[in-house]
Amino acid sequence: MYKQLRWIVITFFLIPLFLIVSAIPSFAEGKNNEEGKVIFRYKTDFEDLYRFLGVNDEEYFELRKQKSIVEIAEEKGISEDEVFNYFARKKFDALEKSYEKGDFDIRFVMDYCLRLKDDIKWEINVKKSKDGSLTTE
Repeated sequence: MYKQLRWIVITFFLIPLFLIVSAIPSFAEGKNNEEGKVIFRYKTDFEDLYRFLGVNDEEYFELRKQKSIVEIAEEKGISEDEVFNYFARKKFDALEKSYEKGDFDIRFVMDYCLRLKDDIKWEINVKKSKDGSLTTE
C-alpha cells in the first residue's frame, strides 16, 4: 500500500514540481522573449525555377495567373513528385547552409522539417482563383 502511495506522490507531485522548477531559470534569464529570434525564409531562385520548368520569366508569370506550379510542370512533362523533390532539395540546401553558419540550432531545424512537407505541397499547388484569392483546388 505504501509503495503505491509513494508512486502516486512521485508521479503527481514531485515530477510536475521538478518540471516547473527547472523551467524557472529560463524565464528569469529572459530566454522566452522574442528578441533575437531567428526566422528562416527560403527565397526562391526564380531563374533556376524557370530552367527547371523549361519556361522564361514572362511565360512563368503569365501562367501563374491561372495555374499552380504543378499544373505548369505537368504541361511540360514534369511530375508532381519531381516538383516536390525540387523544392524540398532547394529548401534543405538553404536550411543546411544557414545551420552550418550557426544561424540557428538543431531544434529549429527539426521543427522546420516537421512542417516542410505541408508547406511545399501548398506552395506548389496554390493558384489564384477567379476572385483573386489563393486556393489549392
